[in-house]
Amino acid sequence: MSTEEATGQPPAGSPIPDDGDVIAAVRTLSRLGRFIERTDSGLSLPQFRLLSLLAAGDESSTALAQRLAVSKPTISNAVDTLVEQGHLRRRSDTGDRRVTWLQITASGQAALGRAERAYLDRMRPVLARLGDPTGVVASVAALAAALDADRAARRATDLARRAQADPAAERARAPDRPAPSQPSTSSIPLKGAVTE
Repeated sequence: MSTEEATGQPPAGSPIPDDGDVIAAVRTLSRLGRFIERTDSGLSLPQFRLLSLLAAGDESSTALAQRLAVSKPTISNAVDTLVEQGHLRRRSDTGDRRVTWLQITASGQAALGRAERAYLDRMRPVLARLGDPTGVVASVAALAAALDADRAARRATDLARRAQADPAAERARAPDRPAPSQPSTSSIPLKGAVTE
């Protein structure tokens, strides 16, 4: 792992962009978000993100909520709509009644594929206007990795702070406790985010 990956900081000697350039980048990312939202993909962005995470099948309920960066009611609404459309299936956990598993269906996989094609069709003409579209895509991937590293660092700091404040509660919440009884690579448990 490089120093940059480990610390989330650029290597020594890397130029730091000035504040104006960073604000301009934020404005561009905001415009890009609106540009993507206007794409007729058949899914809202929260639905797309939820299906994408479920298709990857490697998220815990906590990570799912954090990665979606939306409130529990928003997750519940997106889940309800996707279940009604047949894109998701809910299953209760036989070992823990508080857990509801979400599983992407074949219909959900197809909807996700259509949305991805729509986003590709929307983005390709914009990328074609760039001198180095591959470099831009690589930079966005690096930005995603930096966001993941930042989120992990903030989570570790938060967990350490909570453990210091109440060690007994944190031991009870430890990630090494046994998994719920129905794990699957295409299912994700949600505790409390979805009410039945």
